[in-house]
Amino acid sequence: MKWQKEQLTKGLRDLLYRLRTEGTSPREQAIAVALGAFIGCTPLYGLHLGLCILFARLFRVNPALAYLASHVSLPGVWPFLMMAELEIGRRLRGESYLRIHLHDLRELGWRQAGIDLTLGTVVIGGLVAALLGAFTLWTARKRQLNPEIAALLEEAARRYLDTGLLHWEFVRGKLRHDPLYFNLLRQGFLPAEGLLLDLGCGRGIAFALILAGRDLHRRGTYPPGWPPPPPRLTFHGIEGRPKTAAAARHALADEARIDTADLRALGTPSSPGLPTAAAILILDVLHYLPPADQDDLLAKAAAALAPGGVLLMREADAAAGWRFAAVRLQERFSSLLRGHLRPRFHYRSAAEWQQRLGALGLAVDVRPMGMGTPYANVLLAARRGPPP
Repeated sequence: MKWQKEQLTKGLRDLLYRLRTEGTSPREQAIAVALGAFIGCTPLYGLHLGLCILFARLFRVNPALAYLASHVSLPGVWPFLMMAELEIGRRLRGESYLRIHLHDLRELGWRQAGIDLTLGTVVIGGLVAALLGAFTLWTARKRQLNPEIAALLEEAARRYLDTGLLHWEFVRGKLRHDPLYFNLLRQGFLPAEGLLLDLGCGRGIAFALILAGRDLHRRGTYPPGWPPPPPRLTFHGIEGRPKTAAAARHALADEARIDTADLRALGTPSSPGLPTAAAILILDVLHYLPPADQDDLLAKAAAALAPGGVLLMREADAAAGWRFAAVRLQERFSSLLRGHLRPRFHYRSAAEWQQRLGALGLAVDVRPMGMGTPYANVLLAARRGPPP
């Protein structure tokens, strides 16, 4: 029974995976949307799902996207859509418009009404399909990733399939829309060897991306112009949420060590201190901690840096005006979704973070890290000098 349940779960997961990943080129997406929109404009209610699957298979496009587009005829819209199609069909035959009355439909006859409805469906459905298909093609081309980058994204996210589709979807979305992770590789922030320590590692996305980069680099399909992914880094992540840490542990298996611990308790009798690391990540973590705990964690991280090591820290710049307001709004919304009704955040300006890291003896470089988003995120690369 357990084996059957596992097989059913795997089959459903594989089906959903195919539905989400097939037919993702801009052209295929545009065809799927146009096809679904046209089917949605037909009066064949109750058959739209089957028609979308059938014609999506014939045209080799994504049936889920086609069916989603077929919902142009929402429950409150379809009566008006049908009347418009009927009226247009009559006008194409040179007849006058109908008055909206059942008596007119009786006089028209079901056969003629069907012909008029078919003609109107072709006109309105064709127009809606063309407009939505063209819009989809335009937006998809704007969002299209370089093929090598898209392959890197999918390779990193694929590790999370067995942890559940929600984790997989989250990782795909994070890699696609958050500029931080690809920039860690593109801009060569990380050293070639040593320990990479991620404080508040979440699902371990940074580790998964580096491991995926190594695989693609060996195959010769790594993004051109990028420095090679760090070849000899080892990985250690610390995450306070047990379920999230478990997902990271499952996805990364024996290629990374993931501990579950409260970052505020590190170095106390109940929790070990930080190991010496060539690079330390603290990404979108500190604003959840009170100022005293922020300073304490930064001091511990700075002390754990090996000579020549780098601390990479991303936070919002509290002095960035409306872009900072966008960060606060997004954080509050995310906290509400997690069930935290009155979250407390503690932000600082980029200058304050830079000053605090400088006081710990680190040389700090501040770079914007909100590219392509409305957010005021900055990445602070704080380096410890080499040994004398």
